[in-house]
Amino acid sequence: MKQRLRAEQLDWRQIDEEIVILDGARAEYLTLNRSGAVLWRRLALGATREELASALLDVYEDLDPASAGGDADAFLSRLASLGLLEE
Repeated sequence: MKQRLRAEQLDWRQIDEEIVILDGARAEYLTLNRSGAVLWRRLALGATREELASALLDVYEDLDPASAGGDADAFLSRLASLGLLEE
């Protein structure tokens, strides 16, 4: 199932290798490191969990598939808890 970022009241910019996010619904700024930025950019287009894990494997050659999947799951879980994904 494809996941997507929430469209309303969510603005973001890439600055160098990081992502800076303004969540207007919660009036909060968030930042993502390089790994988070890789996943965020994919979610902006819509991505499955498997596509997110694959994106991490493309960037981090020493990462194993199980760890990449776990990282993708943790990222999706955190974004869902913050209400940043489409329902």
